[in-house]
Parts: sequence; C-alpha cells; structure tokens
Amino acid sequence: MVLRVHEEHLREVTVMHVAGRLEGEVVDELGAACRAAGGSIRLDLTGLLHADEVGLGLLRSLRASGAELTGVSPFVEILLDGPLPDAPR
Repeated sequence: MVLRVHEEHLREVTVMHVAGRLEGEVVDELGAACRAAGGSIRLDLTGLLHADEVGLGLLRSLRASGAELTGVSPFVEILLDGPLPDAPR
C-alpha cells in the first residue's frame, strides 16, 4: 500500500486523513498538499502504517509549525518524540 490522503475542509481547519506508508517521494507530496491547504491543518494518522525517517521529519516539522496530529499510534508517537537515527554514511 502506498500513501492515500483524503482532504476534508471543516469550518476553520483542513483535515488530512493519512493512510498507508509515508516514505519516499510521497513525503514531498504530503508536504506540498499541507502547504497548499494553508491555514490550520489537522493530520489524522489513524491509518498510518509506516513512516521512514524523512516522513517522521515532515510530521515533526508540521507539528512544530502548528499542525495538530491526531490518531497517532503509541509506536509512531515514540518515534516522533525520540531522536532520529543518524543517516547512513
């Protein structure tokens, strides 16, 4: 399964329902979709199966800039709060 994003516009927030694997080039696509939405963003990660280091970096960046992350599994929460491993050299 690749990544699927369903965008829902509520009163003052855009909800991005994210399902699948957040890795590779789809990370940039999700980032672009969030930037294009503008305003308040909520990412519903209930259907997120996996995120690579770049995907976790995007989620951290979005959260740091005010996006709300909901439906985060305990495992993904640990990954988001912990340091990312060093990139291979």
